Amino acid sequence: MAYNITLPLPEGWTCITDSYQEFDGAEVTHLDARLADERTQRDKAFLNIYVGPMPPDTSAEDEALANYADMVGWSDDDDDEDPIIEWPFNGRKAYGFDAWCEDETPMRVLCVEVRKGVLCIMSLGARDDAALLDLVALVEHKLRIK
Repeated sequence: MAYNITLPLPEGWTCITDSYQEFDGAEVTHLDARLADERTQRDKAFLNIYVGPMPPDTSAEDEALANYADMVGWSDDDDDEDPIIEWPFNGRKAYGFDAWCEDETPMRVLCVEVRKGVLCIMSLGARDDAALLDLVALVEHKLRIK
């Protein structure tokens, strides 16, 4: 089942949506949006949203931890605290973490069960913390998934 992702973005953003099938046959819809900076040839901000069925025997929190392990990794120097943070997101609980992009700009990864059995994984990045928080707020208020 393909999902319909609707996210009205301000002028200047480019957005591509596509669907693909995972190895297990699950259909995932992906939205890739970028706000380019023509002067520096870099993105001022980006977001990737993936929507698909919740994998069996897991939760949005489990998926956030798996993404943390894949993206950030574990180190012997890490403390024993759980790196996953819980945030309110559009009346639901989102689980995720903050990290740094390769260019040292901040990013946030959020995993949320948008409705029973439907998982949404979002990675959002911006040039600084304030712009990132603005982007998270925009997505929280404008994102619609059917």
